[in-house]
Amino acid sequence: MNAPLNHNGVEKRLLMAAIEELEAVYIEAGDPCVALLISRNYHLLAQRLNNIDVRLVWMQKARYWWQQYLKHTTGKYVDFGFLVQETFVFKYIDL
Repeated sequence: MNAPLNHNGVEKRLLMAAIEELEAVYIEAGDPCVALLISRNYHLLAQRLNNIDVRLVWMQKARYWWQQYLKHTTGKYVDFGFLVQETFVFKYIDL
């Protein structure tokens, strides 16, 4: 899954299908490793787009699933509020 696909539409559909299946597995089993995979897949989706609004939504979902993973593995809730800012600190630039 680390190798980039040439077709963004195919990659997006595959990742969305994987996320849907993993969320169903997580609901049944509650395994923190599945939450980590879901977070990773949302992060991969966010990396592939130039549309900042959609990227932010997917990054929020990735952050939510990362929190679920941490909650189950450490028993603690981690606040990522310091990452949310009114202005963007970093901007994705294609070279």
